[in-house]
Amino acid sequence: MFGLFDFISLILSVFIILPIVSIIHETGHLFFAYLFKAKNHKLEIGCGKPLFEVGRIRIRRFYFWYSWCQFEQLKRNSRIHYILVYAGPMIFNIVAAFLVNGLVYLKVLEESKFWNQFIYYSIFFVIFDILPMRYPDGQPSNGLVIYEMIRYGKKATFQKEKWGRTNYYC
Repeated sequence: MFGLFDFISLILSVFIILPIVSIIHETGHLFFAYLFKAKNHKLEIGCGKPLFEVGRIRIRRFYFWYSWCQFEQLKRNSRIHYILVYAGPMIFNIVAAFLVNGLVYLKVLEESKFWNQFIYYSIFFVIFDILPMRYPDGQPSNGLVIYEMIRYGKKATFQKEKWGRTNYYC
């Protein structure tokens, strides 16, 4: 039965846990893009009207709904570098899930529904990110980008918008 505490848990998941997992996910892109000296690398958190910017990070009104990282070009046009940029989110989510799970196991963090949901959503992001497919808007999954880089040596890229445009995608 879905009760009051389940509703509170749902609100916590939507407005706290999912955004944290999404930020960790997109930070994986940003980390490797930065490491490999990508031009104009930026991180969009959420969708809707932009609220504010901090460096290369833009926070949007619906911070809990959709996020993405964009960059123009890596300094070195290497297949392995592009693979790592697109595998970064999966690496970061898996590491975060194992780290939290380990801290719960070692009793550094108290076992709770919050941490269980965090681990669940982190692994959920990885599973659906690794599938080689195109989303309804034509955007390739990271798994598809990696697959095409390994198999064909080509980049399957897609940009939601240019930084600064007013198309909010929500």
